[in-house]
Amino acid sequence: MSLQIRLMAILASCVMLIIVVDLIRREKLRARYSLFWLLVGFIFLIFSLWTNLLNLVARIIGIYSLPNALFFIGFVGTVVILLHFSVIISTLSAENKKLIEKLSILSWRVEELEKGTKPRRKRKSKSNS
Repeated sequence: MSLQIRLMAILASCVMLIIVVDLIRREKLRARYSLFWLLVGFIFLIFSLWTNLLNLVARIIGIYSLPNALFFIGFVGTVVILLHFSVIISTLSAENKKLIEKLSILSWRVEELEKGTKPRRKRKSKSNS
C-alpha cells in the first residue's frame, strides 16, 4: 500500500474517531450507540497502521490489493452498524406502537371524566343459574 493511501486511511480513521467522541461529548450521540462506530474506527486505524496485519487478513479473505481490503473491512463494519441500528429501530417502533395505544386509552378516559361520565369498564357477568 502506498504511503499516500496509508496516510489518508490513518487520517480518515482519526477524524472519524474524533467526530464520534465529539458527538458523545456534546450528547448528540449516546455512548451505547457509539460503541460500534468506535470499534470500526479503531479496527480501521489498526489496519491502517499495521499493514502486515492487513496483508494477512487480506490474504485470508482472498483480497490481494491492500486498499481494497481496507475498503472491504470498512464496508463490512458499516453493514454491521446498519444492522445493529435496524434492530434498535425495530424495537423502538414496537415500543412506540404500545405507547400510542396506551396514550389513546388514557386520552379517552380523560375525555370521559371531563364530560362527567364514568368510563365504562367491562363488567363480569354473574350467572344466577
